Amino acid sequence: MVNIIVSGLKKEEHMFKESLEEAAKATAERLEKTVKFSPEDEIHLQIRSHIEGRKKRFDVKARITVQGNVYNSKEPDKDEHRDIWDLHLATKEALEELKNYVEKQARPRHVKGLGEDEAMAHRQKAELE
Repeated sequence: MVNIIVSGLKKEEHMFKESLEEAAKATAERLEKTVKFSPEDEIHLQIRSHIEGRKKRFDVKARITVQGNVYNSKEPDKDEHRDIWDLHLATKEALEELKNYVEKQARPRHVKGLGEDEAMAHRQKAELE
């Protein structure tokens, strides 16, 4: 299973840590259908909060390592995410973007003359060599 790391939470925000770890674990479980994890792989959630008036805005960056490859979620567009005040929604958005990117990278590349299943078998054979 993948190691989950949550960092950047302030003292008063530590109550969210367990639920954020659960969300990351659920993402890892969905990714296990397409990606093979090694024991040293991890998902790292970096949380930053900003107080604006009486509300708190959250920026979440997600990073995953898969067999030595590191994938990062993109920096959120500030204008588009102006209405996100919920930590769980911001985390879900970052993890979903990360999951989609990793799945896209894990898809077999088209090999001329091979169907998708054959291309997957060809890729797995090449990885073993």
